Amino acid sequence: MKKNYFIILLTFVIFAGCNHDKKQALETLDRARTYYNNEAYDAAKLCLDSLKEGYPQEVGVLKEGLQLMREVEVKEKERNIRYCDSMVIVKTAQADSMKKLFVFEKDPKYDDIGKYLDKQQVLERNLKRSYIRSGVNENGAMYIASVYYGKGRIKHRQLRVTAPDKTFTETAEIPENGGTNYAFQDLGMTTEVVTYQNGKDNDVILFIYNHRNERLKADFLGQTPYSLTISEGDQKSLAKTYDLSVILNDIGMLKEEKEKSLARITYLKSKLGTE
Repeated sequence: MKKNYFIILLTFVIFAGCNHDKKQALETLDRARTYYNNEAYDAAKLCLDSLKEGYPQEVGVLKEGLQLMREVEVKEKERNIRYCDSMVIVKTAQADSMKKLFVFEKDPKYDDIGKYLDKQQVLERNLKRSYIRSGVNENGAMYIASVYYGKGRIKHRQLRVTAPDKTFTETAEIPENGGTNYAFQDLGMTTEVVTYQNGKDNDVILFIYNHRNERLKADFLGQTPYSLTISEGDQKSLAKTYDLSVILNDIGMLKEEKEKSLARITYLKSKLGTE
């Protein structure tokens, strides 16, 4: 008799404990819904995380919590899309204003992507001189080029830029390849153009930008030593190009983030109501 009484009492205690846990879990879920309805999505997610950690045995409540978590994420992604759309409008207006300082070049026969050159650095204005040229393509990828003009070949493959305090940085070496490193002769004079793109500048672009108000020395490294002082105009052109590059990259990242959010929403909505 005493044994049966003990079993009954233990069952009652366990049952009461289970009911208490379920009640607490449902209250936590209700708080999460309230936060969700008030657009307090971070607070809603915290409640749902505590639900999962505190009541792992309440399977039914957890399923409801999972569905609510998906709804929360959908709303967050929709909010993210609205932000991206609004910022693209702002950034596009900034880019359009800056583009007035540039010339757009694109040869349909050879170029899939066009590029922007500062008006002061178009080829017609820079014949017969050695200088540092910069540009940026439509997607925001910036490049820099060392252009040599002289009587003989120096066969340079690399660029070093040095600041007045003797700090310096160097590009990667670009072998002569007829594309990003090429040379030609005209009327007995030689032109060499070495382009550093896709990260080959090794932050020389950023170095020049950060020291744009200082007198910078450029060494063209190759078979024959050659150096020049980067002109104030070329430094200003690079700075303008860098600023445009940043804005174009921002636009690209915002559009990419929007596409990711749209894809995530599609996935989440396919899961809602399925479990």
